[in-house]
This record gives sequence, C-alpha cells and structure tokens, in this order.
Amino acid sequence: MKYCLRIAATLILVLGPAVAPAQDSDAQKVLPGAGLLLETVQAESNNKVEFTGEQAFSEQDLRAAQAEAIREIGKEGATPVRADDLAFFVGTFYRKAGYAQVVVDYEIHGNKVVIKIKEGPLSLLRKITFTGNHVVDDATLYQYMIGATPEQLAKDPKKFPYTAAEVSAGADRVRGLYLSKGYLKAALDASGVQLSPDGTQADVTVRITEGPLFSIGEISFSGNTLYPRDKLVTALGESTTGPFAPGIAEVMQRNLQSYYKAQGYYQAEVVASANPETAVAGHIPIALTVTPGPLFRFGGVKVTNDTPKARLRPDFLPKRFASLHGEVYDPKKVDETYREMLRTGLFDNLRISLTPTTSDDLEIDLTATEAKSKEVGFTVGYGSYEGFSVGARLADRDLFGNGRPLTFSVDYSQRGVRGELLYVDPWFLDSKYSMRDRLFSESRDELGYNKNGLGARTDFARKLLPHLELGVFAGATHENVTSTGIDENLLGPLEYTVATVGLTQTSDFRNDPINPQRGFIFNSSFEFSAVSGVTFTRSLGRFSYYLPLGKTMLAIGARGGYISSDIDNIPIDLRFFNGGTNTVRSFAERELGPKSHGNPIGGNIFTVFNVEYTFPIAGALDGAAFVDAGSLKNTDDDSSGDLRYAVGLGLRYKLPIGPVRLDYGVNPDRRNGEAFGAFNFSFGFAF
Repeated sequence: MKYCLRIAATLILVLGPAVAPAQDSDAQKVLPGAGLLLETVQAESNNKVEFTGEQAFSEQDLRAAQAEAIREIGKEGATPVRADDLAFFVGTFYRKAGYAQVVVDYEIHGNKVVIKIKEGPLSLLRKITFTGNHVVDDATLYQYMIGATPEQLAKDPKKFPYTAAEVSAGADRVRGLYLSKGYLKAALDASGVQLSPDGTQADVTVRITEGPLFSIGEISFSGNTLYPRDKLVTALGESTTGPFAPGIAEVMQRNLQSYYKAQGYYQAEVVASANPETAVAGHIPIALTVTPGPLFRFGGVKVTNDTPKARLRPDFLPKRFASLHGEVYDPKKVDETYREMLRTGLFDNLRISLTPTTSDDLEIDLTATEAKSKEVGFTVGYGSYEGFSVGARLADRDLFGNGRPLTFSVDYSQRGVRGELLYVDPWFLDSKYSMRDRLFSESRDELGYNKNGLGARTDFARKLLPHLELGVFAGATHENVTSTGIDENLLGPLEYTVATVGLTQTSDFRNDPINPQRGFIFNSSFEFSAVSGVTFTRSLGRFSYYLPLGKTMLAIGARGGYISSDIDNIPIDLRFFNGGTNTVRSFAERELGPKSHGNPIGGNIFTVFNVEYTFPIAGALDGAAFVDAGSLKNTDDDSSGDLRYAVGLGLRYKLPIGPVRLDYGVNPDRRNGEAFGAFNFSFGFAF
C-alpha cells in the first residue's frame, strides 16, 4: 500500500508599527464594583416579582423571558400598569408555546408583584380544514400554513403546538401565495378554531374566497424610449403574460431603468403605472414612461488617499481607470476595474462614487486607505514524497510605490531546496498586458536521480474576453543531472541548457476558480524548445467540467500531453510522469509507467481521465466517489502506454482556500510488484 500525503500550514505576518497596550482607565478600575452593583440591582428586581402556578416552565425560564419588564419593576417600583404589562407578556409567552387557554393575573402586595398563572392544557394542532379552495390543493396549502404535510402533522403532533399567532401568520402566507398567482382579491378567514373538550387539541378551519384571476394586460411604453419595443420588452426581465402579481410592475420598472443606465443614461428614470381598477376582462395594463436624460461618458478620476503615510504614487489609481475615459458609461466596466483594485490587496478600504458634471461626464471619485505592503510568511509541511518541509516568504506588494509585488521565497524539503524571486506587473507599461518574471535555483533528489538547476522565465498575458486569456512566454534553464539508480543511458543529457518559447490559452467559465461548483475550464499550451542545439516541441491540454446536481456535483476531467523530439532520449526532467494525487490515484506519485531498477523514467505521451461525484455528509464535510484512468508512453519502451485505472472513495473538507482531500484509490488491474492501492492527501481540486 502506497501513501501520498502532504500537509501544510501557513502563517502570514503583516509588518507594521506595533500597537501599545491600552492603559487602565478610571472606568476600568471600577469595573469590579460596577459588577457587584449590577448583581445587587438584579437581585432586588427578582425579589420584587414572584410567580405562582407555573408548571410547564421553570421560574428561571419565565424570569429570563421577561427580564426587561422585571428589571423595570425593580428599578421604578410596582405599579398596576407595570404589573399588568408583565402579566400580559407572560400570557403571550405561554400562548406562543401552545397554551391557548392560559390565564395570567397579578396582585400587588406592597412593593411586590405576584404573577398568578393558570396554565391550562397544552393545545396541539390536530388538523386544518380548507374550504373554498379550487386553484390550490390542500397539500400545498398545508405547506404554506405550517411548513409540513398532513402526514407529518399526524406523525409528530408535539412539533406543532396551536398558537393563534402562528395560524394568523400561516394564513398570511397562504394569501401571499394567492396574490402571486394573480388572485388579488383573495380573502382568508382562519378564525374557525375548535378546541377539544379537554383543550388539548385544536382543529382549524380556513375559509378561502379566491375571487377573480387577474393577469398582465397590455404593456405600453411612452416618453423618449430610444430603443425598439422588442428590446424594451426583453429589458423588462419578466414574462409579459401570465398572472398579475403585486409588485410585478415595480420589478419591470427597476429592470428597465437599469437597462437604460447600462446603456450610458446614468440619470434615466422610468415610472410604472398599473391599477387593478382599470382591468379589462381581468387583464391589468402596465404603462411605463421613460425619461432617459443625457448620455453620460466617463470623465476624470479624483483620488483621496486617507493613509497617513501613503506609499502609492498619486497617479496609480488614475492610471488604472484611465482606459474608461471618454467611454460611454457602463456600470459593469467601472465595477470590473474597481474589483480588480480590491483583489490587489493594496487597500484596506477603497470606496468609489460617480459624480455627474455639467458636461454630461461622470467623474470617478475614489477614497482609499492603503494596506500594509510588506509580508513575512512561513510554511511547515510533510509529505511521503517530499518528506518534512519548511519555507519562508518575503514580499512587498507595493514595490517603489508602483503597486507591483515582488516576492522572494525559499522552500526546503527532504528532497531538496528551491529559491525563487518573482516580480509581477499586472499592467505592463500601463497597458492591459500582464507580466511575470521569475528567477529560480533548485537542488533536488528525485526518484533515481539528482538535479541542480538555475533558470529564468518571463510570461506575458492578455485577457481578450471576460473568460478568455492568451499568453506568450520565454525561458531558459541550465541543469546538471546525476544518476542515483537509473541507468545513465536512460536519463538523457546529464548537463544541458534548455531555451523555450511558447503560447498559452485559458478559457475559464467556472463560477469560482478556487471552489468551482459549476462551469468548465479549458487550457492548453504549446512550446518550442532547444537543448544543446537539438529542438523539440511540447503540447499540453486540459478540460474540466463541473455539473451541479442538487446538493451534489459531478466533475469530469481530461488531460493529455505530447513531446515530439528529434532525439530519442530527451532529458528526464523534461518528460511527463503519471500517478498521484491529481492523476491516477491508485498509484503513488510518479509510480505509473516504465521504470529502471524500480525508479520511474517518465515518458513523452500521457493521458489522464477523471470522473468524480461529490455529495454532502455533514456541514463542511463532503464524500466523494471517483474513477480515474491514465497512461504514460515512453517511445523507448514498447511495453509502456497501457491505460491504467483507479476506483476509489474520498473525503473533502471545504475551506475558503479550497477543499482538503483524502482519497484512497484501488488498482483494479494490478500487475506483479504493484500495490493494491494508494492513499492520497492533498489540498485543492484533483482536476
């Protein structure tokens, strides 16, 4: 049995001035005495109120429920008005609990109020009878009245104490149902209550007068509408046929007004008129009057930085919103840029408002409070492949006041050490292109070989559409490889420099990149590389689809890669490997595929297919069932390339940063020397 485990914890420290502890104030110094005084007042209040006759509830329960009224008597004294109020509140408390026949009275003895309770029997709801209903069936009406079916009521009547207030609230819900169906004159009478002779059961009769059905009549537009009728009807966002429900005209009015504002008419006003008294044969006309006002464009940007010692350059925010200048007002565009600024982490607070000007421009007013820019982070972890690991990270997300982050990180594990310097410019040369520069150095002990490397890579990307991003990259790496168990003739070049240029594409339609519940992502890359004068190409593709099924989810994934080379033996560290937490989970990391002396040697063609069904168990804990399949082909090994499988179960614990996964995959077609299956513990989605 193989284990693939990785556990990590991260601590982030935000650097900034230390905050001195607050000194004891005079108020704090007298807190013990104040607490004693409060206890004394409370005790005196309790001594001024006495309860008699209570059985269903303890005196403590009654005092807790009526604490405010009791406190007032203790503070202001016993009077008939205060005593009567307390008796009334106690009676209401009992009636809400199902004691429909409770009688609560009071007596005043000196400065003490005695509350006298005659509870009577606990009344449970036995049945509800509906009369006069033709449009809605009894089962639906039961659900609206008490939130349960007649069968559930009969099975567990103790869950349904009879209270007049709840019956009245249920009747209001039923009337709301009728109104939503267009029965604007529906009337309900739920006063027909019959208690059993012993008062323990209540039968409720709800008399319904449905009245006539009203439906949506002619929709008319007036004023300076600007757009053809078909576009305006679509902009209403509601069906223009069917029942007329209260509020439908207001919803149409808001939707249509939002439509005009989204077209640049920032001050557009729409007035809706719909009067049931004007109905013709039950059809209520809806009239919408449009006053679009002037067409607005984005104007200048005004920034107020409330940070005492601001680091950001004054032109940072104006440059980020500069692309909007002169464009027709579109709330989505300004919101997109605003949210982009929030995601940078540069601000503790960023407020935005739009101010119309006399030239029909909208000035963008921003008020900012900067966040601390420097961070120190530490990681601690353990994995069966990596062993014990620790890491440190130093970051400045606002380098030289330009709002661009620079990060230096060092990670050590029992397999080696890696250091990286990363600079990110989301707005390269103040354009819509992003840039990432990485310098790295590493020394690692892999299965069967060691490597030491030094390299650099630069990526440029541009989001062409909301869900489509294209990129180009270039990089170079120098590597030294030493065998520790693999035949040297299977390692490829032992010392080499590889230079690479390539293209990337990402189409991401997921609802959430960290915890996707629906949608799909498709990304691909193609790179052209040269190793010591010998060229090869490398292609990768991935597709993942997430389909919600009620409270469960079905995820489907497919990945593949292909290396085409002019040489028979490309460097081992540039090859594909298979098996592990994110591929075929019946194998440990890298264990699927051809080997030399028990060590994986990788391949130049791989495939992975995953199907996973997740379902809730309790709270944030989900269960999962999965099937994986995958292959790894090495063209120097004719026996490689067979499709291998995994069938397994897992647990998922949902966190804001992604799910924690524990999986066990069984190998259904084991071969000599292979394990029965493998445990895999990891963070994030498998594919």
